[in-house]
Amino acid sequence: MAAPDPAFPQYQLRNILDDILTQLGLLIRLERKMLGIIASYAVAIGMFLLCVPIAVQELVSTFSFAVQPSMIFTLALVVGCALTGAAAFRILQARAVETLQQRIYTRIAIAFTETLPRLQEESFLPQHAHRFAEADLLTRALVAMVADLFNVAVVGSIGMTMLVLFHPYFLLYNVTLVTGFVVLLTLFGRGGFLITLEMSRLNYEIYHWMQNIAANLPHLRAAGHSPYLMQKTDALTKAYARVRQRRSDLLTGRQYKAAALWQVAGHTGMIATAGMLVSTGQLTVGQFAAAELLAGQLLLNMDTLARRMVHMFFAFVAFREMNAFFSLPQDTHGAKAIVPVGHFGLEGISIAARNLSFAHPNSAPLFEHLDLDVVAGEKIALLCQSNVQKTAVAKVLAGLLPPTGGVVRYNDMNLVEVSLESIDPYRGLMLDSQPTLLEGTIEDNLTLGRPAISHDDILWALHFVELDDEIDHFPDGLATQVTGHRDQFTLSQTLRLLLARAIVIRPHVLIIDGTLHNMIPTLRETILRRLCSKDEPWSVIFVTNDPTFAAYVDRRVTVA
Repeated sequence: MAAPDPAFPQYQLRNILDDILTQLGLLIRLERKMLGIIASYAVAIGMFLLCVPIAVQELVSTFSFAVQPSMIFTLALVVGCALTGAAAFRILQARAVETLQQRIYTRIAIAFTETLPRLQEESFLPQHAHRFAEADLLTRALVAMVADLFNVAVVGSIGMTMLVLFHPYFLLYNVTLVTGFVVLLTLFGRGGFLITLEMSRLNYEIYHWMQNIAANLPHLRAAGHSPYLMQKTDALTKAYARVRQRRSDLLTGRQYKAAALWQVAGHTGMIATAGMLVSTGQLTVGQFAAAELLAGQLLLNMDTLARRMVHMFFAFVAFREMNAFFSLPQDTHGAKAIVPVGHFGLEGISIAARNLSFAHPNSAPLFEHLDLDVVAGEKIALLCQSNVQKTAVAKVLAGLLPPTGGVVRYNDMNLVEVSLESIDPYRGLMLDSQPTLLEGTIEDNLTLGRPAISHDDILWALHFVELDDEIDHFPDGLATQVTGHRDQFTLSQTLRLLLARAIVIRPHVLIIDGTLHNMIPTLRETILRRLCSKDEPWSVIFVTNDPTFAAYVDRRVTVA
């Protein structure tokens, strides 16, 4: 294992760089076409800009002779056309970079959307989703870096090649200039990446703290003046400011200062070298002027590269933060068997659990040795000891959490061996312990884009949960936008929408975490009787900690 950096012992630099290079390599492979287009524009820009030193050389070389106005006009016209061509390709390059930004942002958004539902609950925290902010930061860093890097590499290479064509001594000048520049950037920029990484960590810590304040607003208002809030914010911002100042001292106070002084040495060295060659007759005055122009452009490119180092660090940090998200443990449904539809048949699903246990990592078991048999069409209640236990039981029986011991079978199929894609169309799950809706329309929340759900299915589900009349009173009906504002829907309405989502597929088995206590008693009784009606062919498992819940189900099982 790589040794940690002494300044930041919490980071394994070699492992981090390996992950970043892997992500960067993937990005280059995916976007090699766009990167090739940007590079080709850089070559075109470099070739057009080459006309400028050539024209200067020609003009200065003929100053000692009679210069015709027509010649000056011609050279000026050539230079103007060349610069116009370079400007045109710069515009095309800027458009290509913008397209690259959009493509990368879209790829990241799609990857996050595909990954989030597959993350294992034991390792996922809500703040992990905040890493999506790096998508915007990455594209901002790229727009400031990609085109400049290509232009520096291409235009600089063309300029150095032309210098060598003027005189072989300039090869030594080029090697000395570039080597010294790279050494200075590396030597005086050491630690810049880790400082930027620590700055990013502190920024997210402050962001999470602000989110925590927002989530506790009613309690904070009830408590009145709370000095703790400002004390913690002050401590966090001081830590952030200290790290940011360290980065500024390093990148501006050391690295960029060294690069600027090296540019002074480069200009001085070019004048001395070219002047010596002119004095010995090995270089013409026109070549001297062109060489100074090329060296100035080369040093300007180096200055641009030095100023872009901070953006490079931002890009690397963005890669690292997103890699931390994508490295979270995921469910492996994609590697499991897909069960044919016909295997479930029309008679329903029977569920069997044998010696079932579950525990979160490094925690005591939430339940152990659960044995259960539910025949198709049966309605039962599982009596649990706590809210945490009942939610865990519901998720394990639904296949969302793998058991730490024992087995769950649907029609003799072990859930850990079968892809959830095979189960989802036949199993409904409703969690009344997590009453949240997605932003979108009411219809979007019910269908989740599943094409098999018809409009009649939606109307049936809404009528089943006694929501049809209430939604008809909304101005936009099913097209009403769910905004996430806590006062838009009552808790009863939210729970009934979640129940409607669970039953709209007309599942063979329905698992309900809770017993819908946050409803008007008469409404709750109506819905429970419908769920447990003998006319409904589905199996229903209520996972509850209500010991009085027995009137609606066929039997009750106690979970230890």
